[in-house]
Amino acid sequence: MPRRPDPTLKPAIVAKVARHLRDTKLEDASVRSLGRMLGTSAYPIVYHFGTREALIDAVVDHVSAAEDRSLAPDADPSSLVEHLIAVFGGLACPERALAVRLTFELGCVESLDGRDRQQRLHRRRVAELAAWCRAHGHCDVEADRTARAAVEAARGAQWAALVDPDRADVDGALRGIARDLATSARLAAA
Repeated sequence: MPRRPDPTLKPAIVAKVARHLRDTKLEDASVRSLGRMLGTSAYPIVYHFGTREALIDAVVDHVSAAEDRSLAPDADPSSLVEHLIAVFGGLACPERALAVRLTFELGCVESLDGRDRQQRLHRRRVAELAAWCRAHGHCDVEADRTARAAVEAARGAQWAALVDPDRADVDGALRGIARDLATSARLAAA
């Protein structure tokens, strides 16, 4: 009779690979090298995930858990600040910083292999902020333009923190973005 798989092994692999990727470029992480890092062969990775890409997707899901939230269109400005910081900020936490780094690394090359995960996530963020803007008095065109600019500014703040972490204040930048969105909503409603 075949042995039943250990249900704790898959999450343990994901957690250990996530820790490993904090100091390793994604391009240097092959199934074989990750197996060596785990102290085993590539077999457990292939068995549990099938491919390197599926393992990386599992790691991204694991480290991006805080981003998996939505903003209610009728949320008040303080909830908007909390949402932006939860989704784009908190980079002092190593897992959040890894999530952002992987988002950039994967997003830069995903269109080359026909994937669109990061593009869909980006568009979701724009759509939820556009809905917030519309609910707070913006017309459709202005809501879309304002939301796109806000998401791009938030991503820019993240990028600055990855490139120059000692000089970046992502959460402060996000508070400023939320303040600007709230101001534009007040002006649009007037």
